[in-house]
Amino acid sequence: MSKIKQSFEDGLNTITTLTGLTQADFDLLRQAAPQALQWGDDIVKMFYDTLYEHPRTAAVFEDSERPAREQTLAVWYQSLFEVNDVNQFLYNQARIALLHIRRHVHNEFMVGMANKLRLLFSAKAVEAFGPEEGLNVSNAFSRVLDTVVGLTAEGYDVLSKSALSRATGVQETVIDKFIIRAVDEVEQELLG
Repeated sequence: MSKIKQSFEDGLNTITTLTGLTQADFDLLRQAAPQALQWGDDIVKMFYDTLYEHPRTAAVFEDSERPAREQTLAVWYQSLFEVNDVNQFLYNQARIALLHIRRHVHNEFMVGMANKLRLLFSAKAVEAFGPEEGLNVSNAFSRVLDTVVGLTAEGYDVLSKSALSRATGVQETVIDKFIIRAVDEVEQELLG
């Protein structure tokens, strides 16, 4: 197994352990699909309205690509209700990290938007299913979302470092040492 694949496996194991994501979450989402799939248009609209209204996040996109990006999110959202294999789903999510690197989608963008998705989904779930079942469905969605965000953030860091190492010929351990040494200077500039 390659070092990158092993690192991904380690990250996958850690994030699923920490979030508690299991196939049961996807099974619950599948049961909620008849109602939850109806929310897709609202979720996509909120997501891209928010991104296009903020200058830093809007700068990620080309002028004419919104319809294509909306379609991508709509397909991703729908896929959450069709998962039969958690690991296969999460391996597919590894592409998200690579796309974030290529497009300069910073982790704070992703974390902020995940929060917006979570809040909208939760409100709709409680409205549709009532407080108790709505919370259960919302929690399943949150575990999926937290896992995807965790993998993407980890992937962004790990894959960026690996790409830098390959581009420069500098070993990742050396890059880590450079980063650790520079943190004091960065901290001083930021907080000093």
